[in-house]
Amino acid sequence: MNLAKLSIERPVFIACTVILIVVVGIVSFGKLGVENFPDISFPTIAVNVTYPGAAPNEMETLVSKPIEDELSTISGLKKIRSTCNEGSAVIVAEFASDTDIAYAEQQIRDKVAFAKKKLPTEVEEPVIRRFDPSDLPIISISLQSEMGNNEFYDFASETIKQRLVSVNNVGSVDIIGGRKKEIWVELDRNKLMARNIAASTVSQKITAGGSNIPAGKIRGEKSDLNFRTINEYRNFEDIKNVPISFLNNEIPIQVGDVARVTTGSEDITSLAYWNGKPALFLLVYKQSGSNSVDVADAVKNRIESLRKEYPNVQFDYYNDSSKVVKDNVWDVEESIFIGIFLTIIVVLFFLGSVRSTIITGLALPTSLLGSFILMNLAGFTINTMTLLAMSLAVGLLIDDAIVVRENIHRHREMGKDSKQAALDGTKEVTLAVLATTFAILAVFGPIGFIDGVIGQILKPFGLTVCFALLISLYDALTIAPMMSAYFGGEHSIKEPGRIERILSIPLVLFDRFQEKLTNVYVKTLKITTKYPLIVVSFAVFIFVSSIFVSKMLKSEFIPTQDLGQFTITFELPPGASLEATKKLNEEVNELLRAKKEIKLTAGYIKQNKIDIYVELVSSKQRKMNTPQFKEYIRKNLTDYAYAKPIVKNFDAMGGGQRSFSFVITGNDAELVESYSKQLFEKIKIMKDLTDPDISLRDGAPEFKIIPKGDQIVKLGVNPQSMGRELRTIVEGDKAAVFRENNLEYDIRVRMFDEQRNLEKNYNQVKVANINGFLVPLSYVSSGISSTGPATILRQNRARAVEISADTDPNGRGSGFAMSELQRVVGEELPLPEGLKISYSGQTENLESTGKNIAIALGLGVVFIYLVLASLYESFIIPISILVVIPLAMTGAFFGLYLTGKAMDIFANIGMILLFGLATKNSILLIDFAKDLQKTGVDTVTALIEAGRARLRPILMTSIALIAGMLPVAIGLNEASKQRTTMGVTVIGGLISSTILTLYVIPAVYQYICRWIEPKNKKIAE
Repeated sequence: MNLAKLSIERPVFIACTVILIVVVGIVSFGKLGVENFPDISFPTIAVNVTYPGAAPNEMETLVSKPIEDELSTISGLKKIRSTCNEGSAVIVAEFASDTDIAYAEQQIRDKVAFAKKKLPTEVEEPVIRRFDPSDLPIISISLQSEMGNNEFYDFASETIKQRLVSVNNVGSVDIIGGRKKEIWVELDRNKLMARNIAASTVSQKITAGGSNIPAGKIRGEKSDLNFRTINEYRNFEDIKNVPISFLNNEIPIQVGDVARVTTGSEDITSLAYWNGKPALFLLVYKQSGSNSVDVADAVKNRIESLRKEYPNVQFDYYNDSSKVVKDNVWDVEESIFIGIFLTIIVVLFFLGSVRSTIITGLALPTSLLGSFILMNLAGFTINTMTLLAMSLAVGLLIDDAIVVRENIHRHREMGKDSKQAALDGTKEVTLAVLATTFAILAVFGPIGFIDGVIGQILKPFGLTVCFALLISLYDALTIAPMMSAYFGGEHSIKEPGRIERILSIPLVLFDRFQEKLTNVYVKTLKITTKYPLIVVSFAVFIFVSSIFVSKMLKSEFIPTQDLGQFTITFELPPGASLEATKKLNEEVNELLRAKKEIKLTAGYIKQNKIDIYVELVSSKQRKMNTPQFKEYIRKNLTDYAYAKPIVKNFDAMGGGQRSFSFVITGNDAELVESYSKQLFEKIKIMKDLTDPDISLRDGAPEFKIIPKGDQIVKLGVNPQSMGRELRTIVEGDKAAVFRENNLEYDIRVRMFDEQRNLEKNYNQVKVANINGFLVPLSYVSSGISSTGPATILRQNRARAVEISADTDPNGRGSGFAMSELQRVVGEELPLPEGLKISYSGQTENLESTGKNIAIALGLGVVFIYLVLASLYESFIIPISILVVIPLAMTGAFFGLYLTGKAMDIFANIGMILLFGLATKNSILLIDFAKDLQKTGVDTVTALIEAGRARLRPILMTSIALIAGMLPVAIGLNEASKQRTTMGVTVIGGLISSTILTLYVIPAVYQYICRWIEPKNKKIAE
């Protein structure tokens, strides 16, 4: 079907299709969700297990290993990792990217349910959940008040939290910091021993006495009657009166006789601070599939109403993901609008006609709105990647229309009428337009099939470009010729319009410049076509030089962030008191708050660890960017080196990943630890890394109670019962619940604080034997003071040690650090037998990204070749077109090197885009030369005439693409600066490929013609 002929014969039909695209596109745009990142499904499931009071060694042997043994039998399992801390363990199962995550999650649940039989009875119910970036909080809210701790926690939990949960599309709200009220039953050891009662016995009696038990029901003739025993604890007297035993079978011993019942608070698990002052944090999560911006705005509106309702409570926000989404979306939208404006200016100057510019520019809104229709059908959202695809496509979308309109304009200059010029001009370049569009589609199509997380990120990007290009192709072959035929104007001298009169001088000057440039190019092309070998040799030299340059480029997965936020962590030695941690937190916050560049700080304390989120003032209000300020703060924290300060990027995706990290694994725990320590010393002196850290920690102090086998048997003490008794003494048992004002509070049974220290009171502690008589603990066990690991890591059922660091913004990047690590392991510190090193986090992503991008580029080249071969019915001609790809890579490498940019994920995306763009110019040139050759013109003359005729569209499309990418390359604000490598890559590659295409492609084509012409003659004969 001749679309150009159809559009000219039926303009109303074409106009209706355009109106339909615009209307449906606007409607589809309104339905698209707004997110920061595409919908990413990580094939990862985490099992969180809590065993209060258990040491990391116990968590490893009693919890992690049994669960790992069960999970390791699941098919599709790629990696299994465990982190064992005091009282908790996290087992993470990572599956292959093609695994059905729902099926994998069910398998995990089944295996964990089976493993529960092997776990200690005191272990709490394991929590299983898949890892999903959408599960991260969309906004965090700080609350401050003069209320008491328990009262404030209840207010936040029962009032504020419930009001936020009721907001539309809010999934859940978590509370960080604060302490919930508890009822303490504090036992007196002396009173227990005087009555020969074990602490665990008291706990059991309170548990038995505080439960409502249904007794059943009887069926009557007219109605049934239910029976219930009501044993809820509603006041302290109920607890004190619980009978424990009878002395001489007549005198009851009650809880009040051996314990004190008081109001207390849960043990501190975390403390929260807002700008250095105590606070409560509410982390708000959205429901899956809902719009982050809409949910965050709704939450803010609810907070505003709560602020008026409770004036004595201070509400503040931090880590507002909707702000990041809005900043990124606005930045890309701004880049799109600026790119459109610059592109239209370029077209105006080259075509010298406002009318032609309008006709050509109509491709932009039509293609962008049309792509929204296809995005909606594909289930995409408006996010950084899809908008970035559109900003990159701005120059592409107008390319086809430029080629068509410029060729129609050339036919009008031959004296043809509007309709004939539109028909002939479109027909002449249809093959070239199809070739260029299909070549780009051949590059971006395979992106949708890349595996792994990187594939999920790039899929919306690649397919959005494809969507926009398909609509622009339709525009170029229908709307452009139709508009040219009916609204292109007559090619005759007439009185210029108002706009033409205003722009006449610059347009005339630029037109003269074009003529001179064309004449100069034709003269130089006549010379270079006489010496094709020199031209090709020069191109090879340039390309080889760029390969050496590429080796010097920094290599990163994610570029250096300048988002005005970062995180500082501290870790005191294991066993450090909470008071010491709080004191350090106060000092650091005071230091930070003294810096005028800091807007706010929000921190958490967990025993000996501090995590502080820092947000800077606007970039306009400070002289240093985020990396520079991080380095400044890093120097200010040298006095706190004993607390291992780490200044790192804020991890918006969760997981706490750092720029450079790897894991050493092996079955020999001692060998893994000793080798890791040696290797860590080498890592610490690498200049390209900052704040190196190792997961190994100095041993946490512990007191081991080791049963005496012979004495236990003689005195009739059950080791398991002894353990439960000691746990009740120290950690305490949650025996029952206490109900007050429709709220439930745990009742915790344990010893007085001064009697809980087993090490100090070892000789006074007694445990019950199987007959219920108390036996001194020192008779049946030995108490030994020692140290144990603070954290134990495991990977694939083996002991593991992780070494991590951030890359220096002024260094050579993660890629060089990886190379240096391989050198050290290969030369200076050979890896012992039985140990293995594997990358993790962003370093693992960098490694896999390189492989996946290489596969995508390779497939792109193959697909481009197949498209061109099928269009030109030749296996040889496409080679002369594909030669431009290394010429484009040359400019990309030099551009990144000269601007000091890294080869990161955005630069790789730019490289993919470049593979499709670079072939456009060579297709235009070769296509025209081939048409001339068919008329009997010799090769050199055909190339010279092709250069003369195609110079303007080649320059127009290239400069339009550069103009569209310029805002991305510059980085107009903080949000866009991390994407500048993409713009630099594309612009550098376009400049080199455009300039070199004009001379190198004709030289290569000459050799190809010399090779195929004799063969064609033989075939003809």
